[in-house]
Amino acid sequence: MSREQPLERQLPLRPRDEAVQHTHTSARIVLGIALFALLSFYGAIAVAARMDSYFLPGNEFKTGIFANLPGVDSGNTPAAADINQRINILVMGLDRRADEPKDETTRTDTIFIMSIDPYSKTESVLSLPRDLLVDIPTGHGGYFKDRINVVYEYGSTGVIQYPGGGAALIKDTIKHNFGIPIDNYVVLDFESFIDIINELGGIDINVPEYTVDPSYQECYSCDFYVVEFEPGLQHMDGSTALAYSRIRFGSNDLHRIERQQLVMRATAEKASRINFLAPNKVTSLYGKYKDAVKTDISDFRLPGLAALGRGIPPDQIRMYSINDAVSDCYNCYAAVLIADWDKVHKIVQQMFLDSVVLAEDARIEIQNGTDIPGLANDVSEALTAQGLPADRISLADNAASDTKETLIYNLGNKEYTARKLAEWLGLPAARVITKKTPPINSVNGAADIIILAGTDATAGVR
Repeated sequence: MSREQPLERQLPLRPRDEAVQHTHTSARIVLGIALFALLSFYGAIAVAARMDSYFLPGNEFKTGIFANLPGVDSGNTPAAADINQRINILVMGLDRRADEPKDETTRTDTIFIMSIDPYSKTESVLSLPRDLLVDIPTGHGGYFKDRINVVYEYGSTGVIQYPGGGAALIKDTIKHNFGIPIDNYVVLDFESFIDIINELGGIDINVPEYTVDPSYQECYSCDFYVVEFEPGLQHMDGSTALAYSRIRFGSNDLHRIERQQLVMRATAEKASRINFLAPNKVTSLYGKYKDAVKTDISDFRLPGLAALGRGIPPDQIRMYSINDAVSDCYNCYAAVLIADWDKVHKIVQQMFLDSVVLAEDARIEIQNGTDIPGLANDVSEALTAQGLPADRISLADNAASDTKETLIYNLGNKEYTARKLAEWLGLPAARVITKKTPPINSVNGAADIIILAGTDATAGVR
C-alpha cells in the first residue's frame, strides 16, 4: 500500500484559494519594498544629516519629525561652539623668495591658528611668533625643545621620522603646547599669495604707524630698495602687501605679526565682497588658490568652508597674539622667545570663549556674601579660567556674612551670560534671578550681573 501524500498535494487549490495566496504574496512583496524604501530613506536622512555638518558647516538642514530617530542629527545647533566643535585650521606661511625653488620645504615664517565657530558665525585668529620655544614630539614618546618654525620642516624633510610627516608633527605640537585640536592645515606660499591679492583687486589697510625698511629685498639676488608706509588708509597690491607683511627693520617679530594680522583681515574683508556668481572670477581665484596653497582640506569641503567664511562679518573676526606672554631668552643657544605658559593658556581660553558671552559683553560684579577670605577673588579666577576677560569683572564685599547659596542676579538683559556663569560655577539654573531691582545693590557702580557668592561657592572654585 502506497504511503499517503501530504494533504496540500492531495487537494488541488481552488481558484479562490489561488487568488488569496496571490494576494498574500503580493502584499508581502509590497511590504518588503515599502520597508526597504523606508530604511533607505531613513539611512539617507541619517547620512545626510551627519555629512552636511562636514560639507556645509553652520548651514545644517533641520530633520524635523525625524530628529528623534536613532542615529539622526536633528540639525538643531547650540548658540556657540566649544573648542572641539569649532573648525580649527592651522595656517603656515613659507616666506619663499622669488629666486628660491618652489618645491623646496623651508621653515614656516608665519604661523597662526584660525578658529571658526560655525554656529555663532564668528572667527578667532591666534598668531604665534616663529621663534617661540616649544616642546616637539620625537615620535618615540618623548619631546625635545626647538623653535616652532622648524617643526613642519623637520617632519616634512625626515629630520624627524614622524607618522604623518610634517603636517601631523605640527598638529601634535600645537595640541601638546596649546591644548588646541587642529582639524586641518594650510601651507601658504607667500610669493604665490601675491597673485591672490592681485586677483582680488588689492586690499585696503589702515596703517597704524609709520613703517619703513631702507633695504628691502624681494629676492636674494634682487637689488635693495626703500619701502615705506605712511599712517592712514593705504591701498596695496599683492607685492606691496607682501612687503608690508615682511618688514622687520626697526621692529621685532611681534610687530610683524600685528602687520600680518592687518593684511589677513583686509584680505578676508575683500574676499567677502567678491561676486561668486561670476564664473570667470571664481575659476581664476580658485586657480590662484591652488597655486599658492597646500592643504588637507578636500576640494569637496572647500565650498562649504568658503560659504561659511563669507558669512562671517569682518567685525566678527577677533585677532589674538601672545606678545604679552613671551620674552627674549638671552642665555639660549639662539634667538628664541620663552613663553609664560600660564599667560599663554589664558589667552587661548579667551580665544575660545563662548562667542555669545563675548558679544553680550556683560559687566560682572562678584560680592563676597560670606566671611571666607578671598572668596570673591576665587570666583573671579574660576571665571577668567573660562576665558572671561578680567577687565569685565569687579570684586566687592557684601554686608551679609552668612550667605549659604550663591545667587546670580541678571540686571542688564544678559540672560545667556548669566546662565553660562551658573554653568561654569556648577550651579543649577534656578540660581539665576532676573530682577531690575535686586535685593542687593552694585558696590562698584553699574553692573549687568551681580554674583552673590555664598558658602557653597567653594565647591565650584576650590
